[in-house]
Amino acid sequence: MAVRAGAVGRALAVGAFCLGLAACGGTAGSTNTATVGNFRLVEVGKIHLQFATDGKSAILQVETNPPTVCAIAYGRTASLGLIADDPDMGGTAISRHVVTLGDLSPGTTYRFLLTATDAQGRVFQTPKLTTFTTPRGSATTRQDIATGARIVAVSSQWSSVFRAANAVDGNLSTEWASNGDGDRAFITIDLGREREVTGISFITREMSDGSAITKTFAVVVDGRRRYGPFPAGNRLDPHIAPVSFTGRFLRFDVVTSTGGNTGAAEIEVFAGS
Repeated sequence: MAVRAGAVGRALAVGAFCLGLAACGGTAGSTNTATVGNFRLVEVGKIHLQFATDGKSAILQVETNPPTVCAIAYGRTASLGLIADDPDMGGTAISRHVVTLGDLSPGTTYRFLLTATDAQGRVFQTPKLTTFTTPRGSATTRQDIATGARIVAVSSQWSSVFRAANAVDGNLSTEWASNGDGDRAFITIDLGREREVTGISFITREMSDGSAITKTFAVVVDGRRRYGPFPAGNRLDPHIAPVSFTGRFLRFDVVTSTGGNTGAAEIEVFAGS
């Protein structure tokens, strides 16, 4: 999950990859004065960074030993300004981290800083700011008319942090997660007026244990016509399904999944060519 930060602070580090937020290792009220260690001391293997085809998001994967709380601070300037962490941490340390970097601009260079904190309170950080550049994306990218749509109904939501509105906020780093609905999960959105729709996408959320992955979905238009099932997409490949219908109220149903807290990182609806 990514959030904006008023002042992430100066980078004090160099060289590896992970997800950084020095506050992860905060020791308010403690006499622990241990220095910050190099992130390479806990990094296992290589860091993987994959970009979405439109250049607006990326997924970073990193493994640490021992388990850590890990985050990344990133931004266009040395002041950074954005923070992301792994929602699978659930308030505890884990070894395999999968973090979505959202709110990116295509064809843009970003600086980042990674920080990890273990259960002993030891903090590990990349020694200096490192950079990555997003791809330029496709010139034919269409506008998502589902962004900001009103939520009419939802099967359930895990919590306010994983609320239904996250599925239509235009931010791939947030998620709607159901409360264990599996193949029974659904969400209904209101486009505000009848629209001619030519493409739809259901970008699944997923858990690192393999659960909560939507495989196929269907859409019911204005409570009458059903289209699908279609393959669900993911953050790197949204898999837009071509359709042709006119409607206002769209109910997206999970048809097949790996069970658990199924839901969507984003639901997209496209009008026109």
